[in-house]
Amino acid sequence: MFDLLIRNATIIDGTGAPGFGGNVGVRDGKIAYIGPQEEEATSVIDAGGRLLTPGFIDTHTHYDAQITWDPWLRPHTRHGVTTFICGNCGFALSPLSEGSLDYLVPMLAKVEGIPHDTLVHGAKIDWSSTGEMLKGFEGQVGVNVGFMTGHSTLRVNVMKDRAHDEQATREDIEAMKSQLRQSLSDGAMGFSSSHIETHVDHEGEDVPSLHSPHEELLELMSVVKDYEGTMVGYVLTGYKPDETAMRKMAEVSLAANRPYAWPLLVPGLHAEDMMDAKMAATDAARNMGAELRVQAPSCPVGVYINFKNGLGFDMFPGVWKDVYRKDHAGRVAAFADPNMRKQLEEDAGKLPPGANGQYRAKFENYEVQGVRSAQYQAYVGRSMGDIAKEEGRSAFQIILDMVVADDLETVFVPRDPAVDELAIWKDIVRCMRDSRTLWGGDDGGAHLDVLEAYSHSTRFIESAVKQYGLMSIEEAVHNFTQVPALFIGLRDRGTIAVGNHADLVLMNLDKVQITPVEFRADFPANGERLYTGAEGIDYVIVNGTPIIAEGEYTWAKPGQVLRAGKDSYTVDIRQGAKITQAPLLAAAG
Repeated sequence: MFDLLIRNATIIDGTGAPGFGGNVGVRDGKIAYIGPQEEEATSVIDAGGRLLTPGFIDTHTHYDAQITWDPWLRPHTRHGVTTFICGNCGFALSPLSEGSLDYLVPMLAKVEGIPHDTLVHGAKIDWSSTGEMLKGFEGQVGVNVGFMTGHSTLRVNVMKDRAHDEQATREDIEAMKSQLRQSLSDGAMGFSSSHIETHVDHEGEDVPSLHSPHEELLELMSVVKDYEGTMVGYVLTGYKPDETAMRKMAEVSLAANRPYAWPLLVPGLHAEDMMDAKMAATDAARNMGAELRVQAPSCPVGVYINFKNGLGFDMFPGVWKDVYRKDHAGRVAAFADPNMRKQLEEDAGKLPPGANGQYRAKFENYEVQGVRSAQYQAYVGRSMGDIAKEEGRSAFQIILDMVVADDLETVFVPRDPAVDELAIWKDIVRCMRDSRTLWGGDDGGAHLDVLEAYSHSTRFIESAVKQYGLMSIEEAVHNFTQVPALFIGLRDRGTIAVGNHADLVLMNLDKVQITPVEFRADFPANGERLYTGAEGIDYVIVNGTPIIAEGEYTWAKPGQVLRAGKDSYTVDIRQGAKITQAPLLAAAG
């Protein structure tokens, strides 16, 4: 007898093979049967021909804090994701030393765009070690979740205030290695770090990992190779990687003897030469015997811009970074000052060609998304270029008038009038099929006021699969499931196969679409965020238990806390290089 029987399904098994009709039986959280027979079951779901797929796997998220107050990671799970890897970019919430949270909480609020009061009042952090954290989550989560240990976190733990501006001593490095070894022994999924220019903390300074030399990074990365089932994550630059950058990125893979995927390649935001340069980093790594991929979201990433937290703007040359070193009142005053405004506009025009965030400097392409002050309500939905022509002033100066009046709360969306939507989707499909990329990089749980890229699986199905017919649903699901599972070595996940964990998604393909993007103040302490749901994703099942049934959350907590070695196996450089997006065409039916 099964605990759950899903009958009359069209099974898309995750391998890329054509879908086939059948039933799936689940017992003790695992898939026990795939075929035409119908056995008795405690619970039965009649799929009625709907598609049954494996649960999607997201390897780059920042839900380290949200998981403490939201065990279902809403609304990301509405888009079919059942397994999440946290602790990316060197930012983690374990292990912790006394006083570390005094820095880590405001730093995360700034770097990852999470409301500060939400973290202070909502995050329930009552552990010191990684082992204590993982044990505390057992039986308390609705999703499968694993955590990497972060470089910035280790630096703060060991070096305290020196972490932000000093080189680590030999004693410091040995202490960090000791903490990392203990975390990996406790079950941390791996180690992550960052040297990207955009990672600037709440004080306007580079985050701790950016103060580490390359040699410190490699020494920490080398610890990982000694632990079964571990992975690594690293991001070096947001600019075009040059030969030096490519060599350093490859050396990270070699030190850890692990493949890794780094953020970020975004068709539609990145110019063709930037996309090619980022993928070329993989070619360079392979020539050195290393293996890495660039993470690529599966939709045109819509960025919602505000001038409040400085994300992206603090990469601009000149006085921009100085402005974002000020407190909130200081930023407002700077944006109101005529001389400073003139200098800001001049410096924005000096952004190097091909730089990440080039679209931010094209102020005439901004569309007004939301304003607080009554005097600018008529601008909502309009192009700043059109408004600037009417008023005979620069778009930038008008934007700053609005921003100051709104106390920095104005929201804009960059629009490129010359964009060809079909061409962008074709680029996305090309990237997804390229063996130098890996699906992901949506940064779920972060940049809550400017991004809702966590919806990219639904957007891809809605547009690339259904509207434009650029990829089959079987191939799309393969990229969302088996490919990431193989790349990071998840045991018994990523395909619908007997013996695998019953992480499943039941969808009505005809109805799959996103819901309108909206701002919601539904986080602790009324924290605001962008929110995008999904329609047509009818059931999301984690380890055999629905957490979403007929589109509604059940509030069940069947998730597993993933531990390296137990829930993952080692994928070394040699094995990682063999993993491609090509469908394996080995259907379970």
